Amino acid sequence: MSKNREKMSHFRFMKCMSLLRGLVAILFLCGVAFPICAQVKTPSRKAVKEYRKALEAYRFLAPDIAIGHLESAIQRSPEFAEALFLKAQIYQEMDHPNREEALALALQVDATMFPHGWVTLAEIQWELGKYDEGLQSLDRLEHIYAGQLSEEAETRRAWVNAGLTFASQALRQDDRGVEAEAVVGGLNTDAMEYYGAFDLSGTRMVLTRSGLASEEERMSPGVMGGEDFFESFLSPDGSWSTPIPLLGVNTSLNEGAPTLSGDGKTMVFTACATPRDGYGPRRGKGSCDLFESSWDESTQRWSLGKNLGAPNSAGWESQPALSADGNMLVFASAVKGQKQFSDLVVCHRLDGGGWSSPRKLPGLINTPYTEESPFLHPDGKTLYFSSDGHPGFGQLDVFMSKLQKDGTWGEPLNLGRGVNSPGKDNSLMVMPRGGLAMFATTQVSGNLDFWQVELPAEVKPIEVAMLKGVVRDAKTGRALNAEVTIVDLSTGQTMSRTSSGGEQGFVVPLPGLGSYSFEASADGYLFGMNTYEQGGGMGLNRTPFVQIELMPIEVGQSFTLEAIQFESGLAKLSSRYQAGCARLAQWMLDNPGVKIQVIGHTDNVGSAPFNAALSYDRASAVRTFLTSRNVEESRIETSGKGSSQPIATNETEEGRSINRRVEVVILD
Repeated sequence: MSKNREKMSHFRFMKCMSLLRGLVAILFLCGVAFPICAQVKTPSRKAVKEYRKALEAYRFLAPDIAIGHLESAIQRSPEFAEALFLKAQIYQEMDHPNREEALALALQVDATMFPHGWVTLAEIQWELGKYDEGLQSLDRLEHIYAGQLSEEAETRRAWVNAGLTFASQALRQDDRGVEAEAVVGGLNTDAMEYYGAFDLSGTRMVLTRSGLASEEERMSPGVMGGEDFFESFLSPDGSWSTPIPLLGVNTSLNEGAPTLSGDGKTMVFTACATPRDGYGPRRGKGSCDLFESSWDESTQRWSLGKNLGAPNSAGWESQPALSADGNMLVFASAVKGQKQFSDLVVCHRLDGGGWSSPRKLPGLINTPYTEESPFLHPDGKTLYFSSDGHPGFGQLDVFMSKLQKDGTWGEPLNLGRGVNSPGKDNSLMVMPRGGLAMFATTQVSGNLDFWQVELPAEVKPIEVAMLKGVVRDAKTGRALNAEVTIVDLSTGQTMSRTSSGGEQGFVVPLPGLGSYSFEASADGYLFGMNTYEQGGGMGLNRTPFVQIELMPIEVGQSFTLEAIQFESGLAKLSSRYQAGCARLAQWMLDNPGVKIQVIGHTDNVGSAPFNAALSYDRASAVRTFLTSRNVEESRIETSGKGSSQPIATNETEEGRSINRRVEVVILD
């Protein structure tokens, strides 16, 4: 949620409070017995009196009153170190624009009173983009306290030094000329727009808005006040339409940080409890929870949203990122009482529709500091997120990490200038079909608005095309509700699973070029499949369409396993085609009363006896695979027809390839 996250995003203030903890002890000790704390010269009695009043105001959380007394004390005794340090601390807590000058002055008066102050000053300069000045502050610290820093101070110094060194070098070396520009159209308004999500088409965006764009909007349907969800659409000319509110999901409380499934029919979002109203009409567990809303085609409304259950805790969960197939969820999570330090965690959808318990993302993403605002690209292998734990340009930078073959996430790469700045950079999302990214920033207008930037090649995702499909009854043509599994034929790995809903069908991402099988199953039907090859000449800007036909389960019914083919003259079932056999095995396990006959066929290359034996061996290879997947051998008969039943010409290689097939007949 943005308001809570804006508070949380000031985590640096919390860290600086930790750094200044030693100072607080000195200050309050001085409030009891001041003379032992004087470091330069003894302040006047009136200055001490004003200082003690400032301490009392500080104790009672009245910073403005405390500053007034401190100004009076410093005016009377300009080298009053304790007063200068307390003023610097309050300025830091207030994120005051003069916080750097205040702390620098205190350290100038007494450079040794508070060693952590040099680290804090360097961090402030890091946040302000004064990287070389920050490195100079750390050099001063080394000069004064060489080898004398505590373990905590040394850890902090090393972390700030890594960030300052990275930023200073990056400014000198990064000559890519990446520049962000304002989003064209009516997307940005006088209200604040942030935390958005695309569907797989990249032409529809759901976003969070806080406040009203106009007084007239107050009476618009779906606008409830506070933070609400709106949607905007991309026109062919590249401009975005004026956002309109979503119906059904907005309440008088706050909703934010949406993420959409690829088909745009499922939305996971964050809602937070308030002291007065709690979660309102929803049920929650912690300070902020994740909820799932579904699109109802008949009413043209979103559901209110149901608590996700297991992923939520008594702590804080927010900023979800849903995979395109809707089966994996990455989000920011923090334990109760430690919201300023969040990690990225992942959970998966279970067979019953619920979610697994979350676990930290494996790999190199999480640090002892803050990771938040994840965005999982539809390619399924590229994750963008914000962090202050990796070397960057300032408070929060956006990074990219790639999924490794072992299932871990690799070394994060900083997105560089044009996206990152000394301030808080987050809420980034990347178009499905390219490297155009959008993010929310306050740097231009002072109001949160969306800007866009073309990402450098090294941090771009795999370009993704959108494929649509439908599953139909092969006899009647009626659209079916079915489960669809997408398999990469080059690796045999399952890429994703999705549901096909009647005439609405299904939508899936196809990352890059390659060959894919689409396998569908529905109650009372044989499973069916179709294949699609994403070639370079087809172009990723098209939206291909796949239709899968399912035959009702009837004795004598036959079908061809189109995803299972053999090389000429061979009966070996290569790994490329094992996915189709695996799907047949699962279908038989799901339908334990079914018995089948597997029939092998060949092309006309070779003698009739050779082809008869070869076709039988091919059927046997399929049977062997099925039994290895726990299908009883008694349920499988095999036979070979050789080249006697071609279904295509044997005059071409393409035709012969089609004839080298496996047929399945339902026996019982």
